[in-house]
Amino acid sequence: MAVFHGQDMRDYLARVSRHAMVKKIRDQGLDLLEVSRDERVLDAGCGPGDMAARFAALGAHVTALDSDPAMVEAAGEIPGVTAQRGDLATFDSPAAFDVVWAERVLQHVPDPDRVVGNLVRATAPGGRICLVDVDWSGLVVDGVDDELADRVLGVFRTLVPNPSMGRTLRRRLVRQGFRTVEVTAFLGVSTELADAAAVIPVLDERLIPAPGAWFSALRDADERGEFLMALPVYLVLGAA
Repeated sequence: MAVFHGQDMRDYLARVSRHAMVKKIRDQGLDLLEVSRDERVLDAGCGPGDMAARFAALGAHVTALDSDPAMVEAAGEIPGVTAQRGDLATFDSPAAFDVVWAERVLQHVPDPDRVVGNLVRATAPGGRICLVDVDWSGLVVDGVDDELADRVLGVFRTLVPNPSMGRTLRRRLVRQGFRTVEVTAFLGVSTELADAAAVIPVLDERLIPAPGAWFSALRDADERGEFLMALPVYLVLGAA
């Protein structure tokens, strides 16, 4: 299996951004960060710049950073956003930002502690850092055969470098010396396959070439009204 096999990542990210659960998490993060006009904000691993746009709308000076040139190009089209291509593993900008935001990025990087360290160093004294990530090890699907679900979900988790990242965010900030770390946990629950597949790659046959029996079982469960998906997501706010 290969994640996002032959698919446009921008299309997937656009669908994720429209999802009610993602909107709720982002709204919570903005409420906690209390970004003020003229503050310097880093959107680390910005993707097409959805959050960068929201920060810019608040009057902040926003830098959007991503390693994908297509994402940098998209974010660079947003008024008030300065988009840069860069690698978070080598990012070095000490105390340059009042607010740092990194959403669903750390699950993908080879050395998450190094990246977290770089982001913490980029946070100015008195600043805030907000990390958001998924715990794929907590993903459950009901309504299909347990053995089939365990097998497919087990393989899917091996495709993500850090599948349990969400639950580890707090301790990673604590190890960086943060004394004040606030944790908010969300449990995304969906009983409709189309809704869940919009944000969960292993439920979307356009993204994951999993066994046909898996997708047939998902559709059958959905038609019977028995489908259920649940996924934990963590938001962690550290105050420097």
